[in-house]
Amino acid sequence: MRRRVTAFVKGKFRSMMYRFFFCFLVLASLIQLVSFINYRVNLGYLETQMKENYNTVLSNIADGLNNVFTEIYSLNYLLSLDEATMQVFSSNFTVDSHAKYARVSQSIRSLARIRLMNEYIDNVFIYKKRDGLVISDQGTYPAADFFGRSRQLELYTEDFWNAYGSQNRPFQILPPSRSVSQNGAYILPVVQTAIAEYKSNDLFVISVKVDSLVQLLMDSKLTPNSKLFVLGDDRQVIASTEMDTPDVEISQFLKTFQAGDQSHLKTEIGGNAMLAIQMNTRFVFKNLNMVALVPVTDIEESMSVIKFWGNLLNILALLLSVLISFLLSRKLYAPLQSLIVKLPAAGSGPPANEYKLLDRVFHRMLDDVSRLNDKLTFIYPMALEQWMVNLLRFKRLPDHQETEAFLQKSGFSFEHSSFVTALIRVKFAGPFLGEYSKSEQNIARNRILQLLKEHIPAARQWIVVEIEDNVYSLLANVPQLTGRHKELNTYFTLVQDSLHMDHDVQETSIGVGETHPGFAGLQESYLEAMKAIWRISPLQHERIHYSVRTESEKAEALLSAGDSRKIFNVVCSAKKDELSGLLETVVLPHLSGGLNEIGLKELYLQIFVIGSEVLKHKDTTLPDGAYREYFHRILSDNPLSVDGTMEFLTEFLEAIMEAVNPETDGPQSVIFKQFIDMHYQEEIHLDLLADKFHTTSNYMSRLLKKELGKPFHQYLQELRIGKAKELLARTDLPIQDIWAAVGFNNRNSFIRSFRKLEGISPTDYRNQFPAAGDEDIRKQM
Repeated sequence: MRRRVTAFVKGKFRSMMYRFFFCFLVLASLIQLVSFINYRVNLGYLETQMKENYNTVLSNIADGLNNVFTEIYSLNYLLSLDEATMQVFSSNFTVDSHAKYARVSQSIRSLARIRLMNEYIDNVFIYKKRDGLVISDQGTYPAADFFGRSRQLELYTEDFWNAYGSQNRPFQILPPSRSVSQNGAYILPVVQTAIAEYKSNDLFVISVKVDSLVQLLMDSKLTPNSKLFVLGDDRQVIASTEMDTPDVEISQFLKTFQAGDQSHLKTEIGGNAMLAIQMNTRFVFKNLNMVALVPVTDIEESMSVIKFWGNLLNILALLLSVLISFLLSRKLYAPLQSLIVKLPAAGSGPPANEYKLLDRVFHRMLDDVSRLNDKLTFIYPMALEQWMVNLLRFKRLPDHQETEAFLQKSGFSFEHSSFVTALIRVKFAGPFLGEYSKSEQNIARNRILQLLKEHIPAARQWIVVEIEDNVYSLLANVPQLTGRHKELNTYFTLVQDSLHMDHDVQETSIGVGETHPGFAGLQESYLEAMKAIWRISPLQHERIHYSVRTESEKAEALLSAGDSRKIFNVVCSAKKDELSGLLETVVLPHLSGGLNEIGLKELYLQIFVIGSEVLKHKDTTLPDGAYREYFHRILSDNPLSVDGTMEFLTEFLEAIMEAVNPETDGPQSVIFKQFIDMHYQEEIHLDLLADKFHTTSNYMSRLLKKELGKPFHQYLQELRIGKAKELLARTDLPIQDIWAAVGFNNRNSFIRSFRKLEGISPTDYRNQFPAAGDEDIRKQM
């Protein structure tokens, strides 16, 4: 038997499958062991912590009640600032004239404000004993009516209030009493014979809602059967969770427990084991005791549930660990097994040592990869060019570590720290676009690109890349203090002479930026080169322009820093509904005021920079098509109209929004179309649609035009005319009923629109069809 077990273990361990399994199983078992130990430690801590938590609960209740009654007490000082109320509260004040009743009215308003300042207050009143008058926040009442009907309390009759005098405490909380006039709700009277330092034989009473205090206690219960009590220093219950079901045995225990000096006590009440906890607190005017009675069974039940589920989950986790270990082992070993079986060295069966076999194979693969890298070295220059193009398109600037890693992998390093950028735009002759095929045009463009590369001076770290169709960029790595003109002029002269010999080329324009340090400087030089190239007039003989930082060369920024920041924030947040309105506010005034060609292109460039900053901030980029289209517009010599420019800028920024947040989309156009098709006969317009779908009318117009293929007004008019044609052909309704039924406001507008679309009048159109007398057809309509 032992031999069989030994042979099985040795044989199976030849396979990595079982090694993986036992490795995962041991790891899972260790995790379960640590989890179990941690669970037991936490369970013991929880048992102790639950007993201590009620101390915190009672302290929180004390703080809450202290805040309530302290705020009520502080209302005295606020009320003492009201001269009229203080005169009414005075023992010498009697209501015996209209002038004095004005002060009573002022006092009523002050008492109403006091009541509204605290959610726990039910009512506030001043009792003028000598006059038998109650001045409440609701008005004035005879004492008999107020205490016997309006605010009748079971424990406190009119005789009680008449007997209550200044010999009592100036500020006293009376035991709660049910209110007969409020369906048995408990009220806690707070009686005062003094407001601030002003004393009186009359009474100032604030009635507190006990139900609110009871709810505070109910929310503080940690176990379902626990009981919470608030007791005064006279051992009277002020509030408790058992207000509606008082228990004599509990009441006797509370008085005894309050008189003792123990804060924790285990006892038995009604045959149930209880844990009693009390806390004493001192308010501004009164001592209160907070008492909690927690059934021991509640604690044990909560612990038993935790223990049961903890043990059950540990068992399930252990079984699950075994299953997962086996499945992971099979999943991990499956590709290795497939690989090992296919290896030539594996033979017909599993090898004696799979590790050694895989080690040999992997080393051979690494050698093959190394040889492959040597053969593919020619690809790295292409990768470098693409990397530089991405920098020009204002993608995120790589940090120093990323740059060094890429250049090292490419086998390239820059000699200098500064760069200068030039843009070369080639304008082809007319037959080039009209007569050449797409492939022939690409061949011609590649020929020009090779020509530009061939003329690069030897030993110069200059890179030529194609930015877009017919536009090339020269990226020159130069010393910071070197002059641009001498060596670049020589190169550009050779390029121009060679291009002039090409019969397909009509003319060239070259814009050169200034020299700047670092890759950020490369982007800045690129923008300067764009500004320089658009300053070359078509009629200008000199086709090379160098960017110079002079006041005469520097175009004034059309958008302020604040406007640029607003556009950046809206685009970055992908808020399409706000974009149109913002552009109309900050861009349209410049366009409407009239811009020269350079000013318009400066505006294009500012919007381009804002969009590029958004893309860098979100670490994303535009599709090549969108980038090329915008770049082509910047360098184009054909200006757009004001509306065309606004639409172009809006579409560019919306394309950036789509790249930043592809999920951001407005309401589906099918919803718009469905709404229009259902309500075409009503007064419907763009503002109504925009308001209904929570967007702007301009954005709604663009969305409908894009999705429906035509402007909104055209679609609506064609829809209405189509419905009118159906009624004309299939019913005998009068024309005045038809134009009203399909949504036209008047007959002339309907006839004019019908004739514009159909070429004939509605009457002539109806005459083409036989008389509509078929009732079945009319029912279908």
